[in-house]
Amino acid sequence: MLKITLSGLLLLALNACGDRTNRTQTTTDSSATVARADTGTTTIRCFQQITGRDSTMVRLAINGSRVTGELAVLPYQKDKARGPIAGTLTDNQIRADWQRSGEGVVQPHEIIFTMNGDSLTWREGERVEKQGKWVLANPNSGFQYVLASTGCQ
Repeated sequence: MLKITLSGLLLLALNACGDRTNRTQTTTDSSATVARADTGTTTIRCFQQITGRDSTMVRLAINGSRVTGELAVLPYQKDKARGPIAGTLTDNQIRADWQRSGEGVVQPHEIIFTMNGDSLTWREGERVEKQGKWVLANPNSGFQYVLASTGCQ
């Protein structure tokens, strides 16, 4: 039930990103903690980056070292990519698999997020397929996403 609710809320947030103004948005930190009887405490964190008409959003549910959530990359008038993520948190780094859905195709991508206080970063660039998963050819180069922490809706 919680997954359905979280997915619905993410879709509502994604649909609200139809802002047509040219701006870059930075917001303050906001996180929510949800008590769950079955697995302990889950912290919900949301991040977004809006540059011009392009937006990128991440919603994370962190329970100990287990992380699940959604990632949506929504460039204006270009191919969008979104899908669920699942991975593990070690120190401030999340190594996750992203079931990237775009252009009618679902592909597993490895994503390595770094949490830096009120921001979330990761790199994107040339990818190669290894053992059925798309990984960065050079993990230390390419475009770096920097998303600011934002309130979860």
